[in-house]
Amino acid sequence: MSEISIRPVKAQDINDVNSLEKECFITPWSIEVLLVDMFQSLYNRYFVVEKHGRIIGYAGINTVIDEAHIRKLCITTCERHNGYGLELLRYIENYCRNNGIKDLTLEVRRSNERAIRLYESFGFINEGIRPKYYDGIEDAIIMWKRDI
Repeated sequence: MSEISIRPVKAQDINDVNSLEKECFITPWSIEVLLVDMFQSLYNRYFVVEKHGRIIGYAGINTVIDEAHIRKLCITTCERHNGYGLELLRYIENYCRNNGIKDLTLEVRRSNERAIRLYESFGFINEGIRPKYYDGIEDAIIMWKRDI
């Protein structure tokens, strides 16, 4: 998939990431929260997906010892279903492997069937539910990919 590149986020990417955040998430984080999460934690890593020099997606992880929690993962609506989300997951997995991380986890809205299918196709397994995790209303499915 040479038409895209994936790289660590830079400060100058924040406006593009903020736009994606608003487009992709029902309850988007503010630009202030994004800035803190991306650049002020020693344990968070964020990556952007570029296509022809334009940011079309991003993801963030939080690492704790030998585990990583995928905090965010999104691809702009007009570029979905082209395999870019899967490429981003591969990139994250390689990053984790290269940094001694053995297990990946995430939460996903129970209603987000497409994302659940993507994660399952990548080897994530449903291991539990967080009741009313999203906005005190919608349950989250807890998924894990172990021994990456």
